[in-house]
Amino acid sequence: MSCDIKEFEKIENLFCDYKHLLTDDFKSRMKKCIRLTHFGYLHGACKEAKKLCEKTEVENLFTLIISLYNKKRDFHTAKFLLIQCFENALRSTLAIEIAKLYNKTLEDDWFNQNLATNSKQHKLINKINHIKQKQKITQINSTLEAFDLFTFGDLEDILKSHWSALSFLFTDEKTYKNQPLPVYGTKEHVITKISKIRLARNEIFHNKPSNIKFQKDLEAILLRFGFNLKDAINIGDIKKHIILQYVYD
Repeated sequence: MSCDIKEFEKIENLFCDYKHLLTDDFKSRMKKCIRLTHFGYLHGACKEAKKLCEKTEVENLFTLIISLYNKKRDFHTAKFLLIQCFENALRSTLAIEIAKLYNKTLEDDWFNQNLATNSKQHKLINKINHIKQKQKITQINSTLEAFDLFTFGDLEDILKSHWSALSFLFTDEKTYKNQPLPVYGTKEHVITKISKIRLARNEIFHNKPSNIKFQKDLEAILLRFGFNLKDAINIGDIKKHIILQYVYD
């Protein structure tokens, strides 16, 4: 049996007490929808729609389900934006602090192989060179470019291995507009919080519904970095940035 047919049967069974809503138009549009949406969010929307059917009279089941699905999609997109802000800020902040740590002249060139002065720097340079070779990159011109090669997990590892040089970002007393910010007193404390954000990031970036609560620590760490999340999320209507090439109406 085709998986889309199987998924549709699950939805049909969910609304077995509301067969009058399972019109031919509903069946046709829902089967197409199964091919084009995320099944987890779609089933969640269907379950919410069933609860609404139990409380009120529903005229168009497909329209109701899609409206609920879009709310879930918007919530997912908002989480995606938060994670993107955090990952970019973490990447750039660590890059700048590592550059301060290892650059011995006015040049930003610590990542050149012959400049390593200790095992941590040597290991980091080797990782950069390995990624360069794998991705067939011929030249890196700055620390920011080098850190752009790293995954979120790599950033976590760099924070662990360079904790003594980077700990102040998390352990110093800080306030924001007279609001005390959390102090993350140990490496283990910080890594636990960032690992939770990374796990949420992986679920969200792979379009999976996530129940991991991460926003409070994400916001606090960003404020410790000096990042204004309120300004960052004020992006307005993004539709103006998507120029469609075909006629839809």
